[in-house]
Amino acid sequence: MNETTRLSFLAPPFPYFIEGNLTVYKKGQWHPNRYNLGYFDVIAIKEGGLFLGEEGLKWRLTRGDVLILEPNKHHFPIEPCTEDAEFYWFHFQTKEKWCIQEGIKPLDPDHPVPTLHYYSENNTLHLPKYQHLVNPNELFNRLDLLLESTVKTRSLALWETQQIFMQILQSLEYTQNYQSSTVKLAEKVEIYLKQNYKETITNKSLASHFFVHENYLARCMKQVFDCTPLEYLANYRIEQGRLLILKTDWPLHQISEEIGFSGLSYFSQCFKSKYGVSPANYRKQYRKNGNIQP
Repeated sequence: MNETTRLSFLAPPFPYFIEGNLTVYKKGQWHPNRYNLGYFDVIAIKEGGLFLGEEGLKWRLTRGDVLILEPNKHHFPIEPCTEDAEFYWFHFQTKEKWCIQEGIKPLDPDHPVPTLHYYSENNTLHLPKYQHLVNPNELFNRLDLLLESTVKTRSLALWETQQIFMQILQSLEYTQNYQSSTVKLAEKVEIYLKQNYKETITNKSLASHFFVHENYLARCMKQVFDCTPLEYLANYRIEQGRLLILKTDWPLHQISEEIGFSGLSYFSQCFKSKYGVSPANYRKQYRKNGNIQP
């Protein structure tokens, strides 16, 4: 399998930790042959090596290697340990959608988080299925803290365990995904667009700001976010407009100007294309009185 293959998880809700341990296999010992565990199994090699397969895929894991085995698949040993092996393992699960993919395209929620009074944006967590850590001791130290938390009083362990677990997922995602110059540039563009979406932005102005060619900028955004910079900008503006429709009594023409659209008609066209209803009718769904300014 391509080493850039990733398991992508929509969040919130975030994946949650179930159990884990530090295990030692002696030379000649085999890893269990298992089917349909029902949860994700993460293996991080501290010393020695393991030889594992999943369905038609095989890995020879050594110190610093991290592999995520998927639920409901066949996990099996390829051969016994050729030397003593020490490895961390932990299981986790998610209640949200997830998929396996070659790139890092964001996932769309089936049921968006309600945003009338509080807005929490859906994001996608991308975990490499396999990766080799440059500095594995950082992960090992976090895993030691994770395991220590599980033997504390349950009332104390709940919060601490899940917090450390989220730090571990963050480190696994960051270690490989964000070494890429493509991802770094795309995320810089994302931040710039979010901070300046009210301003006039063109492909030319973006290329000038980031000192790269327009085509390269578009390729980076397409690879990371599955859209061009201006498509991302339009979607972000529409989302900001939707929030203003729900949270203010501003007239729609004022909202369209506030979020950077050139006119109300174009904003209405884009809004209806995305949400299937006009801005005015969208507002009516959440208002009882009929004196709201269009």
